[in-house]
Amino acid sequence: MMNNMKAVSDTEIELLGKLQNTLIDMAHEDAINALSQMEYLVTNRNFGKQKQVYANTVSKIGEYYGRHGQIDQATEQFSQMLDFARKNRLKKVEITALSNLALCKAQLGKFLDAIESWKLILPKNRDVERRINILSNISAGYGYVGEGSLSLKYAFDALNTAEINKLEELKISPLINIGTAYERDKMHQKALDYWLIALDLAKRFNATQSLYNVLNNIALAYNALENKELALKYAFESLELREKCAFMEELAAPLNNIGFIYETHGDPDSALEYYEKALEKYRLGNEYSSMANCIANFASIHIKKGDYHKARGYLEEALETVRRTDAQNVAVRVMNMLAEVYAKLGDYVKAYEYMRQTMNIENELNANRKENSISVNEANYYKRKIELQAEVYRKKNKELKHKNKLIRETGVELQKRNAVLNHTVEMLNWLVSVISHDVRAPLGNFTRMLGMMLDGSIAKEEHEEILQSLKNSGEHVYKLVDEMLDGIRLQRRKLDFYVDLVRQDLVPILMSIFSIYLPIAIRKRIDLTYNFSEEVIEALVDTDLFKIVIRNLLNNALKFTDEQGSVDISVSHEGDYVRLCVSDTGKGMDSKTIKAINDGLVPEINKDRVDDGIGLGLSLCRNALLRMNSSLEIESSPGKGSKISMNFPIKGH
Repeated sequence: MMNNMKAVSDTEIELLGKLQNTLIDMAHEDAINALSQMEYLVTNRNFGKQKQVYANTVSKIGEYYGRHGQIDQATEQFSQMLDFARKNRLKKVEITALSNLALCKAQLGKFLDAIESWKLILPKNRDVERRINILSNISAGYGYVGEGSLSLKYAFDALNTAEINKLEELKISPLINIGTAYERDKMHQKALDYWLIALDLAKRFNATQSLYNVLNNIALAYNALENKELALKYAFESLELREKCAFMEELAAPLNNIGFIYETHGDPDSALEYYEKALEKYRLGNEYSSMANCIANFASIHIKKGDYHKARGYLEEALETVRRTDAQNVAVRVMNMLAEVYAKLGDYVKAYEYMRQTMNIENELNANRKENSISVNEANYYKRKIELQAEVYRKKNKELKHKNKLIRETGVELQKRNAVLNHTVEMLNWLVSVISHDVRAPLGNFTRMLGMMLDGSIAKEEHEEILQSLKNSGEHVYKLVDEMLDGIRLQRRKLDFYVDLVRQDLVPILMSIFSIYLPIAIRKRIDLTYNFSEEVIEALVDTDLFKIVIRNLLNNALKFTDEQGSVDISVSHEGDYVRLCVSDTGKGMDSKTIKAINDGLVPEINKDRVDDGIGLGLSLCRNALLRMNSSLEIESSPGKGSKISMNFPIKGH
């Protein structure tokens, strides 16, 4: 700012404040006019002591360009802001500029560099709103590089911080990131649940940018759930909104998604039409990972049509494009498709080479991950899957040299499966017994009572009371079936040859379960919280059994806790053990029920209360815990809630 410039006036400062508050959500033409005014004042006015006004204006200009894919312009603004902050020793402004420059790196596909920058900034930033934004950015970055567990961790940290500080609007980005993590893990309904909450918030706060992002995501979720009508509805709604408020290159994402929906539902010609429109828009910007994914979509169509040579051309272009980024998910997709194409063309050497490269990426991801059950188990699953496919290609290329080995392995697998099938009678007997006694009778009663109501045997004035009774019975049957399903899962685990006790971090497992029950708690107006003594808490557990236990305990706690009550999960170290407690302010249990559970018995069902279930929950938990060298401690009394505690060993015996 040169000294001979005209000083910025109070009126101009007031104007800049209004423009900063409204710029992001303006219609496109209005935003261009606002940008012109802001850039003129920044360039042609001396801001003197109004340094923060200058910094905020430059930051908002850069944010607008960044949100709308104009990365070069955004980088220029944030670099200008960084120089200004350092020259004037404005530490908070410097941190904001560094965070935004990292965001520009992420938009160019340099996600790992961006994450590293945000992690360096995070401990220095005490501003709650900026901290939430940085946590959300880190979450999104980890999602792009395939670290689903870490993405969820940072997203939940951001969501928790926003909730504690009652910053409702800042919950939108974490909710979108949580949904995205579950969508990448093929958990489409769970992703949709979080995105619908984010959609309500985006509409409430008129957050246009978030609104068309979440509309796009919801379209993909409905597509995965095979609801073409709703998928197209939300996709076109996102497109129409972007046409009003966005730059041309921002139309690419909804156009690409519309093409994908048509492809999924067997309309390749319409899909190609929209893919072509999307690619034209992608080429106007710098979102190389999304561009590569779009190019790969062309290949997908040609693979389905059997034109493998044409598909190969698109895939090689997609691979060249994605290699400009850190987007490992897209790279893995493209190389897997190349392996498939080369195999179809009979070139098993190249097919195997691309499968090997995919394996290397997965190995690198494993090496960079923290040891936690979600990411490592998922990565190992896909690694094994890729290795098996690579082995198939290698065998074809070497004239089926290892055919005998494959037959032997298949024989061993068949023997294992046969052993499991021999034990299924036990599970079926258990299931038939419960259905016969606890499900069939209420359903028969439904039919009889409804028949009597229809034929006039029961007076109309009694209908309301009877329907309420049937409703209560229906809820009871629903809970019976819910408990039966967990019983089946545990019964199946009893058939396993061994318990797979692995020392692993319990925090990500608990957070993934917490996320399932949080929407339920919100709907019931129950305060569901967690308290972990450390960021990483390791213990020896069997992942599947551990999940069954925690799900049952949370299900019981929420089931028996009334509105305005609370449920809490706490985990801490106690000597050579990890102590995990689930506490609630619910109805509690009497001493007779507690003794029955401790003796390994299923508590007697109270026929007068439909919300008792079949009494399997805590008994299932006790059996599962015994197999993991743990136990169940119950502190409870009627009307005062319950506290269920468990100790898990840190080391093996």
